[in-house]
Amino acid sequence: MALALLGWLACFEVLARLGTWTPFAFVGSLLAVLAVTSSAVPLAEFRPSKRSLSIGVGAGLLMVLLTHLAYAWLAASLPAVRAGTRELLTLLNVVGFSPPARAALIVVIASCEEVLFRGLLPGSSRAEKGLRWPLAGELGRILAWSVIYALTTLPLGSPLLVLCAFACGTVWGTLRVATGSVLVPILAHVLWDLGVLLVWPLAA
Repeated sequence: MALALLGWLACFEVLARLGTWTPFAFVGSLLAVLAVTSSAVPLAEFRPSKRSLSIGVGAGLLMVLLTHLAYAWLAASLPAVRAGTRELLTLLNVVGFSPPARAALIVVIASCEEVLFRGLLPGSSRAEKGLRWPLAGELGRILAWSVIYALTTLPLGSPLLVLCAFACGTVWGTLRVATGSVLVPILAHVLWDLGVLLVWPLAA
């Protein structure tokens, strides 16, 4: 986890200075492979099922829709929200990548983030099957991990990104603990990123 934090802080620093997402793909893939091969994140928790696929896809699409609805409402009420969103998208929509290459990077980076920041969530692995609401102690850990995840974005200097990372991290962490699956938050994260950054850009 410490390696993940340091790695992501360093990658966001590179993004802020050089405008490239490439380090995330390399660093994230290396750390994700380490997490799985060391059994820190059990391989069985990536196993697909109809339940995990439907929950992950459904949650991702619902997040895209709710994000657009919330953005439309807030932007109409607070003009600063629109300006802040456009500034953030400018920071995230780095040059030098074609749309297919950007989509591939999103898939790789979002998947690695979920392995590292939700897969390593303390107490997230469990033997029983089925959905359940996280316990009080688990909710506390989800919130703590979401704060840590959000703080890794500080080098970009965007309060909006920090807030989004915390809110989304809390949703993805809850999905991770509620389902006992890493695949569910991976699907939700990938679809949300693709939805608001590429397919249906938020400030379009």
